[in-house]
Formats: sequence, structure tokens, C-alpha cells
Amino acid sequence: MELRGLLLVICSAICATVGFSEWAQHHNYEAMKDVMTRVNKKCPKITKLYELPVNNEFGVPTETWNHRKLLVLEFAKRPGEHVEGVPEFKYIANMHGNEVTGRELLLRLMSYMCDVYNGDMEPEGSFSRKHIQRLIQNTRIHLMPSMNPDGWEIAAGSVDDYQNGVTAWIVGRANAHNIDLNRNFPDLDKLYYQTQTKAVHPNNHLDKVKEVMKNLTEQLEPETKMVMSWIHSVPFVLSANLHNGDLVANYPFDETRDGSSHSRSPSPDDDTFIELAKSYSEAHKTMSNPTKMCDTNDFSKTDGTTNGAAWYSVPGGMQDYNYLSTNCFEITLELGCEKFPPASTLPQIWEDNIDALLNLMYQSHIGIKGSIVLPDNMRPGELIASIRVQKMDTGEVIDHDVTSTRYGDYFRLLSNGVYNINATIMIEGSDGSVHRVVRSACVEVENFPYMESAFNAPERIVDFDFTDLSQEYDLKGCTDEAEVEEQDVEELRYPIDDYSSLIKILQENANKNQRRYGYY
Repeated sequence: MELRGLLLVICSAICATVGFSEWAQHHNYEAMKDVMTRVNKKCPKITKLYELPVNNEFGVPTETWNHRKLLVLEFAKRPGEHVEGVPEFKYIANMHGNEVTGRELLLRLMSYMCDVYNGDMEPEGSFSRKHIQRLIQNTRIHLMPSMNPDGWEIAAGSVDDYQNGVTAWIVGRANAHNIDLNRNFPDLDKLYYQTQTKAVHPNNHLDKVKEVMKNLTEQLEPETKMVMSWIHSVPFVLSANLHNGDLVANYPFDETRDGSSHSRSPSPDDDTFIELAKSYSEAHKTMSNPTKMCDTNDFSKTDGTTNGAAWYSVPGGMQDYNYLSTNCFEITLELGCEKFPPASTLPQIWEDNIDALLNLMYQSHIGIKGSIVLPDNMRPGELIASIRVQKMDTGEVIDHDVTSTRYGDYFRLLSNGVYNINATIMIEGSDGSVHRVVRSACVEVENFPYMESAFNAPERIVDFDFTDLSQEYDLKGCTDEAEVEEQDVEELRYPIDDYSSLIKILQENANKNQRRYGYY
């Protein structure tokens, strides 16, 4: 063998060994920062490393109790800015400090995406370099490896060598203030359940976040406040929260309607959430058909998915807060029976999850999206549109509207079907009176949710033209004007009038949940 060829073989072997050892270990806070910094320096044109809060208009803390930052690495064609028509996706891991698989997966994922994008390594799994490049060019992706870095240090510090794993089930779960962060978000489920039986009721953006954080400042933890400000600052479309303790993709609602310990409580977007959960579980090596169960729950009967409340009720969870407070659809991913597994098992866990991690990000593009076109004398986002969806096969209106962003675009995740879409904006006259202006469209959605076919389907782009605000109705939907559902003007302006009552409800629920611990 020629000397050059021999050197290449030796180099490849050494590099493979170094790469394996890098990802067959747990990373503490400093090592986590080093990985994120290294990836950012290697791929500066498509990444941005930042910390929360992204701005401090909400007046939130800038670090945890033990003075650590919540760090995020962003991937995008134009990192650092929202691009009209480009959906925003986030992964949050290590919310429970002792549940660490997601933390390690995201660190390896960011390194992998950078290297594959640049052509520095061959793709693994089912997604080609072309698919990964296209995903980054058409999606703004935010990766937070640890929402609870203090809890991780507590869990890791409870044993002599955390690289061998941590078997304690609870140690390090909470933050440094001993609060379970997944019971610490404003409990909007209870508010939604209390009001949904009324003829006119709120079904989206249930809290005015600045008021909530001001009035619940003692109940909300620094990490919770930082994440709340984040999801209200960035127009996320889709998200997943990575946990350990079982192997299943969990979707809203997480809290039971009747107050029982477990009872299926579907959200208005149940069909879409099931599709999102399956897009992960069926792309995972074993989640949809595990060879062994973690406990008595056999999730293989539902393809590795579960409605959260059907499993166990979670008040004050982050998943449902995303859905009821913003336009973001979030699911929760339980990624294995062991919470803090031995580092030697991490390479296999990566192989099990790589396709699923990428496939879920692709789902940011299902459903419809478009722009709200305003008169030339108005800035994009100066008027916010409410997007209401009606299923044409049943006539049912999905009781969850989304709104356009301050950038003038909107995103509405939907499962397969034919839908009547109403976009409504409210115009206030000089005399203080309010009237609505409605545009509609008829849309057929056909998604390809699994594996690399996700990007092969044409995106459904539906723009709504409001350049002539004097024309109150421009109906090009599936129904005629007489059939368009009347919506209460006050509901569209802002659904909650008595805000002091809302604050009281949230304070009571926050106090109840303050020291409540979950099992998973």
C-alpha cells in the first residue's frame, strides 16, 4: 500500500475512534458549551449561538439560580432573523435535570448537521445530504440541549462517576430551587376547560404574558420565565420537549378535563397531533413497536404514541402552555426507560433516534402557510389576522385559531383533508366601533409525514389579500357567504375581558403545583 493510502486509513481509524469517544460520553455544562461553540465556529454561515432571553422586553432573569445560562444553537439559511414564509422549529431537552438522553442527542445532532451540510462527513440513517441541506435552508431550527443545567449537575454529582449512569429516579429532576419545571408553567388548561362550554370563549393566546409574569413572579422559576419570554418572542410553529422514563411520543392535552389522574383529553387539533407524534415514533427504530416495555403501559397498541392526559395528568406543563398561549404545537418525547443511562449506550440511542429527530423537523412544513397582505401604507404585521379552520368532511370548526405573526406571515399545521379557511382582521373606526374584514379560501391538504418523502409534497401556500379594507367579505372558500360562521367581534378582539379573574385562577393553580413532582 502506498504511504499516502496508509496514512488515510490510519487517519480514518483515528478520526472514527475520536468521534465515537466524543459521543459515548456525557457532557457537563462546560463541555456542552464547548460543543456548541465549536459547531458555531465551524458553520458560522448557517448557525448562531445565543442565550436566553433573546430580548428582555419581559424583564426576565438572565441565568439560573446557580448562575448558568440557557444556551441555544440556531440553524438557518439566514441565522438570527425570521424570514417570511420560513417556519421556526425548536427542540428543548433536559427540562428535568436527571433526564439526559435528549441533551446528548441534541449536541450530537448539531455537530452532525453542521458536518453533513459542509460535506465533512457522510450522512447516517435515511436522510441524504441534500435533504439535510434543504431542511436547513427552508427551516429555522433552534436547539436547546439543557433547560435545567443546574438539575443536571445535581444528578451527575450524586454518584462517583456519572459516565456509568445514574440510577436514582428523582435526584436532579427539579431545578436548584427544588421546583419541577414541567409543573411550573401557567396552568392554561384549567382556564380553557372552564370557558370552552360558553358560546363565546377564548381558544388561543389565553394569557397576556407580560401581565402573567408580573403577577406570578414569585411562583415562576427563572428557567420558566426565560422560556416563556422565548416562545413569545420567536414565532415557533412546532416543538418537541425531550424527556426520559419511557419510550413514547406524547401529545396534548396533558391535563385531564375532569381532574382525574388519567383520562383521555384530546385537544381540538387531535388528528394533527396524532400525525405529529407518529412522525417521530414511526421513524424511530423501536418506539412504535418496542421489544420490551418500560412498565405496564403498552404503547405499541397506539404506534408508540399517547394522549398525555390518558397516560397521567400534568398540570402546569410546558407542552400545553405552548399550544394554548402561542401558535406553537408541541409534543413531548420520552426517549428511553433509563433517565440517566450509561454513556456507553449513547451511540445506539443516537442510531435509534437520528431519523426521527430529522423527520419531526420536516413536519414544520405540513398544513398551510401564507402571508397577510395589507395596504401599502401599512407595515407587515400592523394588523394581526385570526386564522379559523373548518373541516369540510364533517363541517366541524377546529376550536383553535392561530394568528399571523408580527412579520405578516402565518403557519397552520393540519392533517390531511379539505378545509375552509377564514382569515379575519379587526378594524377599529374613528368612533371606536369595531368591524371585521374576512377573507376565505378552500384548501386540500395532503401531507407525506414519514421519512424523506416529507419534503416531496408541494407546500400549500395560501395568501390572504386585505389591500382593500373597505371590502368586508371576499369569500372564495368551500362555502358560500350565507354559510360562513359568524364569530363574535369581542372574541376576536381579545377573548378575556376580566383579566383579574384570570390572574387569580393562574395564581391559585401555580400555588397548588409549586412543589408537585411528577414521575416521568
